[in-house]
Amino acid sequence: MNTSFPPRSALLARLGQRIDALPRDARDTLFLLAVSLLLMLPLFLHLPLWTSGLVVALLAWRAVLAWRSAPLPRRWVLAVILFFCAALTLWEFHTVLGRDAGVALLCVLLGLKSLEMRSRRDAHVLFFLGFFTIAANFLFSQSLGTALVMVLATWGMLAALVNANLPAGRPPLRQPLLTALKMMALGTPAMIALFMVFPRFSAPLWALPQSSAQAITGLSASMSPGQIAQLARDDSVAFRVVFDGPRPPDRLLYWRGPVLSRFNDGVWLPDPRTRDRATLTPPADLHLTGQPVRYTITLQPTQQTFVFALDAPLAAPKIEGYQVQWLPDLQLVTGRPLDHLARYTVESSPQFRYGPARINSGLRADLALPAGFDPRSVALGEQLAAQARAAGQDGRFVAQALLSMFRNQPFRYTLDPGTYGKRDGVDQFLFDRRAGFCEHYAQAFVVVMRAAGIPARIVTGYQGGRFNPVDNTWVVRQSDAHAWAEYWLPGAGWVRADPTAAVDPARIDRSGATLAAREPLLGMAALGPRDAAFVLQLRNRWDALNNAWNQWVLNYGSNRQQDLLRKLGLQQPDMATLAALAIAALLVATALLGALLALERRRTDPWVQTYALLRRKLEQAGINSTDSTAPRALAAYLSAQHAALPSHAAQAAITLLIQLERWRYAPAPDPAQRKAQWAALRRAVRRWRA
Repeated sequence: MNTSFPPRSALLARLGQRIDALPRDARDTLFLLAVSLLLMLPLFLHLPLWTSGLVVALLAWRAVLAWRSAPLPRRWVLAVILFFCAALTLWEFHTVLGRDAGVALLCVLLGLKSLEMRSRRDAHVLFFLGFFTIAANFLFSQSLGTALVMVLATWGMLAALVNANLPAGRPPLRQPLLTALKMMALGTPAMIALFMVFPRFSAPLWALPQSSAQAITGLSASMSPGQIAQLARDDSVAFRVVFDGPRPPDRLLYWRGPVLSRFNDGVWLPDPRTRDRATLTPPADLHLTGQPVRYTITLQPTQQTFVFALDAPLAAPKIEGYQVQWLPDLQLVTGRPLDHLARYTVESSPQFRYGPARINSGLRADLALPAGFDPRSVALGEQLAAQARAAGQDGRFVAQALLSMFRNQPFRYTLDPGTYGKRDGVDQFLFDRRAGFCEHYAQAFVVVMRAAGIPARIVTGYQGGRFNPVDNTWVVRQSDAHAWAEYWLPGAGWVRADPTAAVDPARIDRSGATLAAREPLLGMAALGPRDAAFVLQLRNRWDALNNAWNQWVLNYGSNRQQDLLRKLGLQQPDMATLAALAIAALLVATALLGALLALERRRTDPWVQTYALLRRKLEQAGINSTDSTAPRALAAYLSAQHAALPSHAAQAAITLLIQLERWRYAPAPDPAQRKAQWAALRRAVRRWRA
């Protein structure tokens, strides 16, 4: 049995004919629903699945009703759905207030309002909800991609608003789209002026209190095996770096993050005592040597309190709106989560030494192991410790023995090692399966070192990065997330050890791709190597655009505004001066915009020119009017003052005025007919004489 299908072009043509045959209200409704779906798409990434599915179902329901010209559901049905959604929201977020719960309800209300859109007032409520939802998108993301989608959504919503106020008939959608685009273009200068001079605050207006249910970006303050392997599949940017001078080699690019000392039920956690010892100055046992490296980091919002820097910083960086402090473990932290883009400059020395010279009580947490966990690994550590004592060696002997085991035995570095047990996961990794990611190797190293009586801990952060030649930035992605180890030696302090370098040296000192790039990732294997020249070039250009957006828009805070105003001759302007500048800029931009609109209207609108010509002829005959006088009002006045003109001339003028108004607000639907009518009307106005 042969089944033939019509070609795609025929299906599209048939769909276009079907849309053209729809009544105007149905066509306009479908357009408004499409715009509503577009402006909510980015929010679906942050809202619960049930919210996204329900909103899409509501919009689809309304689209079907518009397509079939079917009646809308009764209000009690919508009330039941609203009550059900409010209950689900309360169950999901434990509140109906706050950012996440509020935006979820906002999207549901937008979908429900489309199902009771019976009048122009209902449509205007939907427009209001739509514009409010556009603004709500920036509570979750201020990225360039989100901004571009919202510009497109704003264009569509403005076009729908213009279309709703057009006169009766079937004006083509191209007309409101062009009008909306012109409105946006004319309003852009005022927007830029206000952006530049509006008083800035220490944190952006969108940095609202976050929901406890919000997902955290990137690394977290704890680690369990497999957690960083998931980040290796994330190609999003963690932060960007601009080096003032030569960049250190890849093997020294360790961007320090959380330091984890407590091992509890398969999860590594920071030592809670370190928070109580935060200071504004570097640890006293930090000794820096060598030439420092100066660089500027632009860090994406993480909703975490740790700040990344190369080991080891000379001083805590200054971040606008935050106070950065040192912890005794050389970690940099802030007092509150980083909920917006942060830009800071750091100086670091790749050669350093830190930590106590002798064993003390503070190192006890870095020796503890849970009783009964990983007995074979504990036995290995005790065996290596006995060998070191017999040879008269210190902890370096144990560390080198472990690294040699990773290097020479058949261990495998992989993103998909499978799941290991909690009580004997290290034993399974070291002696049975020997496959894991960086956190598996770092964890095994630390457990064996502690079993040998040597203080050790895990450090998480990022390692390496990639150079973007488009804007000369060093880009560190979530896929560069890494875990390494530190162990303590008397007289030497803490010593870095990276077991990953022993198993896969290219991961640390690489000239090519990371492990994530060498394995099939997110279906990209079908397209060839992920770092193929064309794909890499596109990604670099997009990264450069995002970086420019971050630097010139998102990072335009009070400091940069002050620098700009100082260049314009204003030294240390206060809040009142900034407010006055903002008002003045708005007034100037509005005046210029009004002048441009008036000039364009007079220069380009043939209807205005034709009506002005007829008014001038009537004024010469003694019938005065103003620019705001409508044609129908002028016709009524002329009818009352018919004695001022001959009857045939007065009647002809009244007829022309009525035709001008009818053509302006209810033109013929057929373009060819409309064009012919307009040409005849203009000729009649030019020929009219009193």
